[in-house]
Amino acid sequence: MISIEFLQKKYTSKKAHLIFSREQVVELLKRKFKAEEFDYHDLLDLPNDDHFNYKNIYTAFAIKDYKILAKLFNETERENHSEEVIDNRENPLNFNKIKKNKEQIYNHILLDEQEGRRLDIILESDGHIITEFQVRAESEFLNKYLNSLTVGAKLSKGSTDTKEDLKDEDFIFYLQNLYEFGFIK
Repeated sequence: MISIEFLQKKYTSKKAHLIFSREQVVELLKRKFKAEEFDYHDLLDLPNDDHFNYKNIYTAFAIKDYKILAKLFNETERENHSEEVIDNRENPLNFNKIKKNKEQIYNHILLDEQEGRRLDIILESDGHIITEFQVRAESEFLNKYLNSLTVGAKLSKGSTDTKEDLKDEDFIFYLQNLYEFGFIK
């Protein structure tokens, strides 16, 4: 196991190269995961999500390629999807009772997320960097990857509670993610 002190030294020497603009983050998501932009207004629960400042939501992406999804979900996440498939078959949603508009689209998105056929990423921005993100459908891998892409820019702007200190668990998590994804070696 690599020492945290070693990771901090590597981070310090490469710090300037670990600041990604929102456009760079978007390009990496598209290229690496075949992420496709979609209208985040289709997510009807988003305006009430206290995770975001709704007016600052920049964009949303869906990953639907089954080969890529297979790599993004760990065993526990796949088991959860299997359980959801069984539950949704035993207790199906009655689409006849749902208005044939955005509600129907929204419910299809939720079912696909629950059952592992789709992974959605919501990105919030201040106009320059990604200030917040959410991975819907749970993917530890993608959460860690996005952490490695977004924390550096927030640290440089001072727009995070994370401190560049080895006593800060969030900073240690960030360093570990940078190493895991090859941003520092």
